[in-house]
This record gives sequence, C-alpha cells and structure tokens, in this order.
Amino acid sequence: GMERSGTHWVAALLDNHPDIACFPTLPFYNEVGEQRVGEVHFFNTLAGLDHPNEDTFTRPFSDFLTKYNKVFADLVPFENTVSRDELYRMFRARYSEYCDRQRGTKKIVGEATAAYVFHLDFIDSLYPGIKKICILRDPKDKIVSWHFNMLRKGKKEETHISREFALGYLEERIIPENKALFAYNGPIHCLTYEALSADTAARAAGMVHYLGRSVSDTILSHMVEEASFQKQTARDSKGEGRSQGEEDSKSGFRKGVVGDWENYIPQKLARDIDDRVRDVREKVISKFNVFVGPQQK
Repeated sequence: GMERSGTHWVAALLDNHPDIACFPTLPFYNEVGEQRVGEVHFFNTLAGLDHPNEDTFTRPFSDFLTKYNKVFADLVPFENTVSRDELYRMFRARYSEYCDRQRGTKKIVGEATAAYVFHLDFIDSLYPGIKKICILRDPKDKIVSWHFNMLRKGKKEETHISREFALGYLEERIIPENKALFAYNGPIHCLTYEALSADTAARAAGMVHYLGRSVSDTILSHMVEEASFQKQTARDSKGEGRSQGEEDSKSGFRKGVVGDWENYIPQKLARDIDDRVRDVREKVISKFNVFVGPQQK
C-alpha cells in the first residue's frame, strides 16, 4: 500500500533486482496463462475469518474458494475441523510455498497488496520480523487516480470530481490508511511517490538496502529502465508503451504525473482535502522519518 500510490511501480522496481522477486508484476496471469490474477490479498482475506471489519478492508474468507487461482481453496473446509492456530499454520505454509514459486532462483521474495497497510500487526503474528515497505502519495493525486479508476471500471458516471466524491474517498480510505500506518509500532520503510518520481534510482537503492541486499549503478539503471512507465504500460496493453503524461482510459496506469490533481481539483477543495488529512499525515511522516520529496508538506 497505500492504494493508488505506486504499489505496482515499487513491485516492478524490486522485481528487477537480481536478488529480489516481488509479485504481482505485469502481466497478471496465472501459472498456465489462463486468466488475470493480480494481488493475492492473502493477509486481508485470512483476517476476514475472525476479524471481519469494513474499516480494515478485510475480504470474506470464502473468497479463498473461488479467487486467487484457488491456491488456498482446499484449505477452507478445515475452518471447522482444526484449531485457529493450526488453520493459520496451514495457510501460512501454503502461502510460503506460493511465495517460493514466485521467488524462483532469487534470494528473497515479497508480495504487494495495498490493503495490507491495515493488517501490519496480523502480518507480524504470522511472519515475525518480516520487512515491510509502504509508499505514500499526495492525497489529491490519489483521489484523481481513484476517480479515473472508477470511470475505467464503469463504476462512476460523473466525469468531473465532485466535492462529495473527493471527500468521501478521503474519509473512507485515505485517512484510515494513514491512521492504520500511524498506529503500527514496528519497523517499516516508508517512501513517497513524489520522492520516488524525483529521484527513482536513489529511492530504489534505499529500498534495496533496507532489504539487506547490495546494488550497483548498473543494476539500479536496469531496475529503473525495466520498471519505467513506458515499459509497464506496454506490458499492460500488450502493445507500445506510453510516455508519462499520456492518458489511456482502458489502462489501470494513468499518467504517472506528480501534481496532476491541479487539472481536476479546484483550489478550495484542494485546501479542504489537505486540511482534513494534514494532522495524521504529518504524524506518519514524523513517526517513520519519511523523506517526502519536492512539493510536499
């Protein structure tokens, strides 16, 4: 996480390091190329078994029966036959096996799902000491990105961003994300989309070092190039990639432009958004010593 903040970019950067596997990366297909898979939603679906709560964006435990390539489907019936500790052990073992398949011959492996920011303590209970990375983004750009994502999926008809829509997403998702992150007392490496955009190589190197691996200038150049907006959009569309700033209404990747909100959100609404999220956002930035990058407060 966080949502609409560059999670797939982070995954693509890390996955192009010779020692690091990070999934999902484009294209999102299953192991035999039959359908799109995308994020695994392991922790927030497993958490739905005992802690169903819309505020933490858990998913129904029954999703394991039909989704995520049915990797966990055969384990679902054990819910009523074994203890919770044993059930968690079984799911953890299966998830570890799945991660190892994604790892291949690389040294370490990680998985990216935006909703995991709400389940950091639960993740620690299953994998003590596991390293975590979280990317933050200007809330206004997140709102614009979410708006276009809803248009793309046909879940929104209004082509403009209304005050109700903007503040609704802010209150329902963005502020809760920040509150969840601030409540976490474990170590986590946080960066911003803006800082990653301004100096991709330096921020990518910081993530690699946090994960305990080394990186050369040659490897960094490869990571940045292979995870570039143009290459990611080419893989997404199975065609030619786009330059940053070019729009494709059918793609989950928008423009990749910092500050694009200025083209869609009026200044008064922008100030209201910043005012409402400022307190918790500043607490997160201070607590986790986040380098915010240019044009951030």
